[in-house]
Amino acid sequence: MKTVVIIGGGTATFTLLQGLRQFPINNIVVVSTADDGGSTGILRRDLGVMPMGDIRQCLVGLSYTVPALQKLFMHRFDRGSLKGHNVGNVLLAALQEVTGSPESAIAEAARLLNVRGEVLFVSKEPTTLSAKLSDGTIIKSEHELDEPVAKKRSPIAKLMLSKSTANPRVLDAIARADAIILGPGDLYTSTFPNLLVPGVAEAIKKSKAKKILITNIMTKLGQTEGYKASDFVREANTYLGADTGIPVIDTAIVNTKQPEVTVLTLYKKEKASFVEPDIEAIKKTGVDVIADAVISNHVHKKQNGDTLTRSIIRHDTEKTAEIIWNLIK
Repeated sequence: MKTVVIIGGGTATFTLLQGLRQFPINNIVVVSTADDGGSTGILRRDLGVMPMGDIRQCLVGLSYTVPALQKLFMHRFDRGSLKGHNVGNVLLAALQEVTGSPESAIAEAARLLNVRGEVLFVSKEPTTLSAKLSDGTIIKSEHELDEPVAKKRSPIAKLMLSKSTANPRVLDAIARADAIILGPGDLYTSTFPNLLVPGVAEAIKKSKAKKILITNIMTKLGQTEGYKASDFVREANTYLGADTGIPVIDTAIVNTKQPEVTVLTLYKKEKASFVEPDIEAIKKTGVDVIADAVISNHVHKKQNGDTLTRSIIRHDTEKTAEIIWNLIK
């Protein structure tokens, strides 16, 4: 059975897992400890627990339990004093207090949900993500980076992470992986924070696994404005510590189909646009490209009570997973 390590977390990773689980793959998801927004951020600040939101989504993505229990872990309150809170986040916070450790909490939740695969925190402690913008401004919150207050700000020049120690289980998973997948998802708040933990980028670079980047379908305000697919590849190689002219990424999966006009109009209101698939520019860097229409036709609706911005267009989970399987089988 092939072992695949997915670096990311959040809704995009949850979507990808729905497809990967259809193949004989041991899926291991590596999740950042820097999340400080929404329900996760409140529980982190109030209770001092690890940020469980991405962990929860990935556990459900790998779950083979009854639908009712999956829905329970994904349910979000839309009224009262619990408005905005996710049931799964609360349960995981409680499990951390009951068991005495975040690892034990994840293990117990995995048993409840009949999870096949693993979901791991990238580091052993909660972290704080900050960024220096090109105009010198310093932002000291993952949530503010993810959802900027202003509709216009300077590009991110450098990401920084508070002191952290790599989870040994993550380094072991990377060392024995057949494939390592980065993305899809928010580059600077979901994917790259994992690479800033000492030893993680170096382990990926050293690994003999096939390194695959899934570029996003749409840009994101404050993070990837104006980005083409080649910009995603360039930034991924940079944060992976690529040597000049020698990319770490082996293959980029690039979407070629634009969303419907009505969807593009909705994204335009959020200052987001379609990621141009500049395939030849990627190939010139030495990275192989699989260019295909990997966009889902389904337009997702936001849950009631959810205070965060969510993608309404996502990758076609089955088609994307099949491409990955064909690369590693």
